[in-house]
Amino acid sequence: MIGMLKSEIYKLFTRRSFYVCGIILLALVAINVWTTEAQLCYDYHIDGGLDLKKFGFSGIDGIMQGLPLLAKWGATIISIFSSTFVCSEFSSGMVKNFAVRGKNKFIMYFSKLIACLFVPIIYTLLSVLVSYAIGAFLWSPGEWKDVYVNSILIPLGFFTLVQMVFQSLSVMISYVIVSSGWSSGINFGVSSNILPLLAISGIGFVLQNWFGLKDVSVSKYWLGSFFEIYAARWPFEDEIIFVLPWLFLAYLVVPSLIGSIVFSRREVK
Repeated sequence: MIGMLKSEIYKLFTRRSFYVCGIILLALVAINVWTTEAQLCYDYHIDGGLDLKKFGFSGIDGIMQGLPLLAKWGATIISIFSSTFVCSEFSSGMVKNFAVRGKNKFIMYFSKLIACLFVPIIYTLLSVLVSYAIGAFLWSPGEWKDVYVNSILIPLGFFTLVQMVFQSLSVMISYVIVSSGWSSGINFGVSSNILPLLAISGIGFVLQNWFGLKDVSVSKYWLGSFFEIYAARWPFEDEIIFVLPWLFLAYLVVPSLIGSIVFSRREVK
């Protein structure tokens, strides 16, 4: 297991798509922070521009400005990378080579999954660094205070955890579909919330109209809508704190079991 994991992490950092996807995400985050003034002027219909430095903006605000875009596009870009990272080895014959050499398919699957869990950590840390650097350059470095632990660092930790758990679903889809094109397309639809929202609407309609369950909110159990629902509610309520661990566990365990079982029973050609 350790040997396979080392191999997967090595392959992770040698994949050109890892750097391409990372650069795209960092560029989007950087543009979002750099155009903060223009966005604020547009939102509030202000003519003549703003001197944000006089309003006390700093690198800390740069992070706050970069996080929404990271939350919006981070999962999508990371999921697309996971699709290419998994499926390319099927097309190149590497998976067949491992299978012929007698490698355990469960170990192959979970080594790949663990390697993919590192991607959100790396991308998030780099995005925060870029956001802070641009904010510090445009305005000022700012001073870190205890209040930022609650307002930035802890929610950022939860966000990173959500992105990591989400990879269990992305890797499962990639191993089940196998084709890079189809896997990327489906993962894009899932991570961008297009497919889940359609499914949630359908399930909600059935529950409300067929079973009379008017008060059931299906969307709060979809991991992809986590920050859309709870981001503005920090610190979290007791009910949310109770649900989150079970939600994370379900999204981590169930897709992993499905993907690993399907892969273990598939004949590798």
